[in-house]
Amino acid sequence: MINIKKIIVLILCGLIFAESKQIYATIQMMDQVMILDAENLEISQSINTDFMEDSQCPNLNNENDCLLSSSCEWMMGECMESMLGGLDVPHFVTLDELNGYWFITAIASGFIAQYSLLDNTFIDSYFVGDAPALIAIDSINQVIYCTTVGMMFMDSMNGMMPSLESNTIQVLNYSPIGLSQSINQEYIIDSTAPHGIAINEDGTEIYTASNTADWIYKINTQNGEILGVPMDQNVNNTPDLIMQRLKPIQCLSTGNRLFISCSAGNWINPSTQETTVIEGKLQMWNSDSMELIDTIDLGEYSSPWHIVKSPLDQIIYVVLGGSDTYETEGLASISYENDNLSINWITNNSSFDTLHGVDVSADGQKIYVSGRGDGNIHIFDYNGNYIENIFLGQMTMLGGIAVEKKDLPIIGDINNDLNINISDIINLVDIVLYPTMSHPYQVYASDFNQNESINIFDIILLVENILSN
Repeated sequence: MINIKKIIVLILCGLIFAESKQIYATIQMMDQVMILDAENLEISQSINTDFMEDSQCPNLNNENDCLLSSSCEWMMGECMESMLGGLDVPHFVTLDELNGYWFITAIASGFIAQYSLLDNTFIDSYFVGDAPALIAIDSINQVIYCTTVGMMFMDSMNGMMPSLESNTIQVLNYSPIGLSQSINQEYIIDSTAPHGIAINEDGTEIYTASNTADWIYKINTQNGEILGVPMDQNVNNTPDLIMQRLKPIQCLSTGNRLFISCSAGNWINPSTQETTVIEGKLQMWNSDSMELIDTIDLGEYSSPWHIVKSPLDQIIYVVLGGSDTYETEGLASISYENDNLSINWITNNSSFDTLHGVDVSADGQKIYVSGRGDGNIHIFDYNGNYIENIFLGQMTMLGGIAVEKKDLPIIGDINNDLNINISDIINLVDIVLYPTMSHPYQVYASDFNQNESINIFDIILLVENILSN
């Protein structure tokens, strides 16, 4: 639950709001999220994840439920923590800059966690199991959509024999008091290991891609309809067949264009058992018709991973996870003008090691990339020039990364829509009446006279401000 008085005191003391934006980076093997200043790259805070203290394993009394949890193993007739040794492994991070939250997935322990973007305080965690991977958020309706890849994906990433699998998209609601299961608890697709996920601008559709079947799905969040199509027209396999030829990683939606990064690599033909090297790719789809528009190859063993759109141009930045053997790690800039994908530049460097996450600054001038193998956050400019890096430690296994892009709301702009009007007065009245149900950014924007209390006097001042303007 949000402590309103604590937040107001921190505001007045000037302890938590830096002028520059913050970078949030998941440190998978240390169960931490590092928060850095985006300008000087100094670490401002380190958040430990302790969700495994609330491990569900001992509470699971039958083998089936136990095995469905990515953090549990069934041994000697009991459900116990898995060999990951109690690690959460925070994998992905995303921000809600409308209401003031950030969220992570803990892929090993099976939790989704919610924090305040104001002061980075922990709000709540929710156990979903099945190795939660990536999330997309609907900040208007406060809904989280999360892919769950299951232990099949986790094991295959570690070179182990695949065991359990998942084919669900988990759906949670979030509020100032925490996380809860949505009315639409989950969506079930016809393929295993959904990994990439994206949401359209109005929240009426989400898109996901199966890493194992090479299928993509469009899910209507209003009526629950699910439409799936194969990504690889050279194979055109059924959705239940494990193909792993393209191996899609992340989805990105902008307008009616859907982009999907495909890590590809070595592929064993199930019919001939011959091994073929498939180039890493970026695909562009029409999300209305679910038709493939264009594909661009990014090289053998390039292993495209996370992707992000430039805020300035029709450009997608693609992290190349790469291969140490072939020194193919790097960052690519891809234009999509006139429905044609073209490479602007690719920056490689032999010092890069297994790159993973990516995000871009609000002004589009800097691109930040996390190194899963080298422990660095790398910074590039929009022309592909390498600027600098910050080293966060060996064996940290950096995962997802997110950069703040918006400023704090203006005092009085309760709904954070850049307009102060009658709707803000209505929202402020609700906050005075129901203070515990206020989002962090609403709390920040509501204390008009900054006196550590949100009350009728703030309403009067807000009304006077609106009338005077």
